[in-house]
Amino acid sequence: MVMKGEIHRPPPPSTPERAPWEDIAQLSEGIAQLIKRFDRLIALVEAAAPAVPGVPTVPAVPGVPEVEVTVRTDWVAKEPEQVYSHAIRAAGTFYTDRMVNWTKGKRIMFKAESSLNQAVNLQVIGNIVDDRGRATDINGALPLAANGNLSVGPAWDDWTPFIGIRITAAVAPTAGILTIWAVIQE
Repeated sequence: MVMKGEIHRPPPPSTPERAPWEDIAQLSEGIAQLIKRFDRLIALVEAAAPAVPGVPTVPAVPGVPEVEVTVRTDWVAKEPEQVYSHAIRAAGTFYTDRMVNWTKGKRIMFKAESSLNQAVNLQVIGNIVDDRGRATDINGALPLAANGNLSVGPAWDDWTPFIGIRITAAVAPTAGILTIWAVIQE
């Protein structure tokens, strides 16, 4: 019982500032709007139902134009780099002057042009560091005929950051030059 002139303490901080039924009214109004939107969405989906039962399709939304998106990533080839150009005059094993760093490349191709009067074998080699001495073979060696040309490159799953060519001459050439170019496609 409250008596006249009695001072009441303030309500505890957990007491809501508004009456709970005001929140409930606002919530039910929001729920009613959501139900209307879901009803509209269901009507759109049912209107665009697939002609064949069990085969899903993406329904078109009225008023929204269909948009075709094309993504292009140009593959631009860098300028060819000469990695070997020597007159081989002895039988033996030789390497390109350097390993090619193609960590940012998508593909790499080597073009060998020989005016040597003897055939040589070309072996693509790769390594995770710039070291041709410890490089591993990529696929098998390819024969390059005397006075021949050859293009060679690794397959997609043969990627290594550094790549080069090992040249093997079984018979010493007496004339000509072997030139090898590398082209990286980025």
